Amino acid sequence: MRSSLLALLLVALAAATAFAHLGSKKVLRVERRAAGPRIVAELEAVDAAVELGLGEDYELRGLLARSAQVRLWIEENLILRAGEAPCEPSVGEPEPFEREGKELLRVVVDYRCSAEDDLRLEDGLVFGADPRHESVVLTRVGEEARILRRGRQTLALGEPQGALELFGIFLWEGVLHFATGYDHVLFLLSLVLAAGFLARRESTRAALKHVAWLVTAFTVGHSITLISAALEVVVLPIQPVEVAIAASIVAVAGWNVVKPEVRAPMPWIAFAFGLIHGFGFSAVLAEVGLPAGHRVVALVAFNVGIELAQLLFVAVVLGPIAWLARSERYPLVVRGVSVLIAALALFWVVDRL
Repeated sequence: MRSSLLALLLVALAAATAFAHLGSKKVLRVERRAAGPRIVAELEAVDAAVELGLGEDYELRGLLARSAQVRLWIEENLILRAGEAPCEPSVGEPEPFEREGKELLRVVVDYRCSAEDDLRLEDGLVFGADPRHESVVLTRVGEEARILRRGRQTLALGEPQGALELFGIFLWEGVLHFATGYDHVLFLLSLVLAAGFLARRESTRAALKHVAWLVTAFTVGHSITLISAALEVVVLPIQPVEVAIAASIVAVAGWNVVKPEVRAPMPWIAFAFGLIHGFGFSAVLAEVGLPAGHRVVALVAFNVGIELAQLLFVAVVLGPIAWLARSERYPLVVRGVSVLIAALALFWVVDRL
């Protein structure tokens, strides 16, 4: 049974971690003009290519040659209504540009509406093909971000967001970013994995205490840089940060392979690498943008969401780890899983370089 569980763990781990940071993102900038509302859409070119059947290995020139199809796709899926009456869209030509190494398209959509109030946006772009897709809606008033996800794709424009609503939105964003950011999950798993030796040598309570110190150190570390970067005190480019995050996983997983039972410096390692991961967490807030009137609320909520997700993760994995640690083969389990984690993380290092 232990071998079956180990095989299941390895398969699940390989399946989950092969896809770090899945889910595309687009930005919709809403402008109110005298001639009528305008939406400037910035979306990943690969999303349009997949929609048009060109696949992920598309050529940008070939995609732009089908601009009429891209425009029709946007016209049919980016709907604005005034009350119940749909506004008439006029979709401009897609303009290619790059951001952080990604090919994107900028498309301007002008609308003619029967009324200027009670406007409602219905966003159907990309969600059908990518269930993890995020749509960030920005308005000119205070540049407050509204985040749309699959199943929650309709938004009333012009309605101010209260502090409580914003807290809930950014809390959930923190939870989701940790849960779908598999590199962060793997790093925490690597920290926790060898705690099973403590459970076997002393007690599950001792292992829990050790893990609490690890999570606390990691939390303090990433909270410092998350807050610093979000408030633009210290800002780093995202590519070297992503490379460093992957390298931190290689380092901790490698430690588990070489010295899995030596745990003394781990809280300090968790703190040091937490500083790096905090810059990664802050990149999400940089893309979404902190609401002008509730920056502190959004920042606190996002950080709390990350912590809740971490605690839930630890609560789920610590029991099975303590149970598996009873086996004499547990060192082999730790080393085997750690080799797999290190290999995947090393692939991310090369890929992100």
